[in-house]
Amino acid sequence: MAKEKALNILIQDSETKDDLAEILDGVLENIQVGAVSEALKNRNGSGTPTSGSVLYKRFVNATLNSLGTARTAGKGSSIEAATITVNINDDKEIVEEVAGKDLNLYGIAGIAAKRADNQAKRIKAYLDRAFFAEAVNGGTQFTRGALTDIKDIVDAMIVAAKETSSDFIDGIDAEDLAIVLNGTARKEMKNKIDALPNGTSPSNGRIGTYDSIEVYESNRLPQGVDAIVMLKGAVAQPYYVDEFSFEKIPLVDSWAIESFLHAGVKTLMPETIIYDAESNVSL
Repeated sequence: MAKEKALNILIQDSETKDDLAEILDGVLENIQVGAVSEALKNRNGSGTPTSGSVLYKRFVNATLNSLGTARTAGKGSSIEAATITVNINDDKEIVEEVAGKDLNLYGIAGIAAKRADNQAKRIKAYLDRAFFAEAVNGGTQFTRGALTDIKDIVDAMIVAAKETSSDFIDGIDAEDLAIVLNGTARKEMKNKIDALPNGTSPSNGRIGTYDSIEVYESNRLPQGVDAIVMLKGAVAQPYYVDEFSFEKIPLVDSWAIESFLHAGVKTLMPETIIYDAESNVSL
């Protein structure tokens, strides 16, 4: 009982709390610099994930009217926008038991630090898989026809993406697109991809450029999907991670290390996502 009280006191210690907060910041930073989805997701939402939902707007293309149209009508054209709500409805937890003797051996912050890297990797993997599953679910599968070479397929996907036209999109520039390849496709195209400039540190899975478009590699595309060409910002994925907490497990000499992920994901611009797969993808 004395040991339990001592641990409770230590957990409330301001220095320990500061250490745990710093470790949490490290977890979030590792996610932000490591997940491919972080580089591609839409960041123009209104509101915060902690409120339960985030709003995104898609504005319709402006219309060029004849000179004097607004003066004759006495008003300008209305700005039309579609509002899309992304609910924070995907709740996950990481709850791990730690023996009291290990807390005494490594210390609370020490144990947390040991688990921080692994937790960041697991959260990053989960977010990436959810992001690309949603992108494929909302996007359009490319029709290969007679094409079999991955370079030819990606080239055709790029042309199709650049020619995208809708009420909201009138063509897409190369700088606004991204290519995401699985490991096999990346290997087949490795001699075609321009390497990152010297001195550039790769982050978020970016491996170079192709046809002036950023190229990323991910092993978390849905099963069977080889490549995705998409507009950056076509998918929203707001989330937040609750900070580490410690809780005594009743009747045993063990403690629980707890952190919680709350996320939402939704395709905002489905017409700007094209993916290649050998057959129909089951998500």
